[in-house]
Parts: sequence; structure tokens; C-alpha cells
Amino acid sequence: MAATLFTIIALVAFTSTATGLGQYPESDRLVDQCMAKISSRCAIYTTAEMYGHGPLKQNGCCQEIYYMGQFCLNLVTRHVIEALVPKLEGVQKQDIIEKSTQIWYLCVPV
Repeated sequence: MAATLFTIIALVAFTSTATGLGQYPESDRLVDQCMAKISSRCAIYTTAEMYGHGPLKQNGCCQEIYYMGQFCLNLVTRHVIEALVPKLEGVQKQDIIEKSTQIWYLCVPV
């Protein structure tokens, strides 16, 4: 059940903004550009890691997170919050933002 939820979240969050989830065309282009920097496999691991269930580092996805960059990770995280969080009960926006920051520092040591 949890794996299915993570897969659904990742696929919704990391699909093309052509689905109409974005509010502004320029924002859609930026999200598309950011999401093009990460594979769907790593998108799923990243989403799973946000919920404490993903072996992100062990699957080689930190390189993709680093290449994606903190700006893009934050942009995609905001996209997830706007598009998906209102539809999920019990999910706090601040928790997702904090997990995104934790993932960045997990993958890119200071």
C-alpha cells in the first residue's frame, strides 16, 4: 500500500506540467526543465525518501539530485505542494518542505 502511494505521488509530482497542474506557463516551463534533470526512477526514490522509506543514496540518485540543483528541488517540491498536498489528508506542507531540505543535505554534504 505504501509503495503504491509513493509511486502515485512521484508519478503525479514528476510528470509533465502539461497536465495543467501549474498555474503559470513560465512556471510550467521551469518545472519541466527541472524535472528533465531527474529520471522517473530517482523521482520515485526521492518521493519515497521524503516519507522516510527510500534508500535514495544507495540507488545512486543523489547525483541526479545534485545535478538537478537545490533551486529545482525546491521548485518541484512547491509544485507537489500546490498540486497534490491539498488532495491528501494528514500531509503537512511544512513537513514536505523540511524533508526536501533534508534530502538536499543528505545528497550534497556541506
